[in-house]
Amino acid sequence: MRIGFSARGLSIPSGGVRQFITSIVPALARNKSQDELVVFYNSLKYSGLAPDCTEIIIQGRNRLWWDFVLLPRQLKKNGIEAAIFPKNVIPFFTGATNFVVVHDMAYFDRKLGAYPLLDTIYMRSLIPQSIRRAKGVFAVSEHTKKDIIHYTGCAEDKIAVTYEAANKVYQPITDRDFLQNVSRKYQLPEQFILYVGSLSPRKNTPTLLWAFARVKDKIPHSLVITASKSWKDRKVYDLINQLGLQSRLVKLGYVEADDMPALYNMASVYIYPSVYEGFGLPVLEAMQCGCPVIASNITSIPEVAGDAAILVEPLDVQAWADRIYQVVTNQKLREEMANKGFARAAEFSWDKCAERILETIRSYRQRNDYKT
Repeated sequence: MRIGFSARGLSIPSGGVRQFITSIVPALARNKSQDELVVFYNSLKYSGLAPDCTEIIIQGRNRLWWDFVLLPRQLKKNGIEAAIFPKNVIPFFTGATNFVVVHDMAYFDRKLGAYPLLDTIYMRSLIPQSIRRAKGVFAVSEHTKKDIIHYTGCAEDKIAVTYEAANKVYQPITDRDFLQNVSRKYQLPEQFILYVGSLSPRKNTPTLLWAFARVKDKIPHSLVITASKSWKDRKVYDLINQLGLQSRLVKLGYVEADDMPALYNMASVYIYPSVYEGFGLPVLEAMQCGCPVIASNITSIPEVAGDAAILVEPLDVQAWADRIYQVVTNQKLREEMANKGFARAAEFSWDKCAERILETIRSYRQRNDYKT
C-alpha cells in the first residue's frame, strides 16, 4: 500500500505540529513494514526525514495553493492509496482514502480567544468538513477525542487516540561544557524557572507572572521565557512592566532546537500554566530531561503528566506561587519528581504512535472499507 504524508507543516518555524511531523515521519518509516511511505515536502531543505522512503518536493510558496491544488495533484499522480494529513485539515479531491490528525479543538472554544480571527474562521469551517470526509481521525489525546465528538458529532469509533512523545534529543546532559556554552550563549542566570511555549491567551502566562511576582523576593531564581512573538502578546509585556519583573525575567525568544534540552536540564522547575491543551508536549520534554514540572490540572495535561507533576488550578495565583516556592527550595522533592518524570515520559513513544496510525489504516483495508 502506498501511504502519502503531507509534510508542509515543517515550514512553520516552531510549535506542536512541526514537532509532530519531525518525530512521526521517521517513526512511520521505521514501522511501515511492506507498505511504501511517500512524504511530500514544499521545500528541499525540509527533506531527509524518511530513510528508505520516497520523498517528493512540490514547489509552491502559497500554502493554500499548495494544500488544495498542488498536493492533491501529486497524490493522484503518485498513486497514493491512503493519505495522512497532520494538521487538522484535508484538501478536496485527493483521490486517496484520507486520514487526519487533530491536535486540539481550541478554535471552537469562543472564550479562549486562542487564535487570530481569520485562522479561527478557516479552521472552524474546514475541521468539521475534514472530519466528516476522513476515513479515520487521529486524536493526540483522549481529551481531544472528547472535544472532537463534542464539537463535530463525530462517531467515537471513527477516532483513534495516538499519543505523542518527547523526541529522544530531550534527555539528561552530562556534558558540563556544553551546558555552560548554552548558558553563556543565552546569558542565562545561574538559577532559573523555565517556561517554554507561546504567549497567546490560552497559555495563561499572566498567572505565571503574577505568581512569580509574589514569590521572587523569597528565592534567588529568575524566570526564563522562550516564547517568540505570539497572538495578543502585548498584554503580557505590559504586565511584565506593571509588575516590575524586568530585572528578574529573561525573554529569549526563539531558541535553537539543539539548545532546548540544555534549558530543561539547567532549569530548577518547568512551569506550564496553560488553560487549554490538546496534548502538552513540553511536559514530557521537561520530564525526559529530569526537570520537575508544575502544570495546570485541566484539559489534556493531567492525562499526559499522570502523577509525575504537581498539578494546580490554572487561575489560582497563590497556589502557583506556593508550589513554585515548594519545589525550588526542596532538593529532595525535585529529585523525587525527576525520577517520576523519567518513568512517566518512558510510557510514551513515537513508535507506538506510528504503529497505532499504521494499524488503523491497514484495518480499513483488511475490512474492504477502503477506497482505491
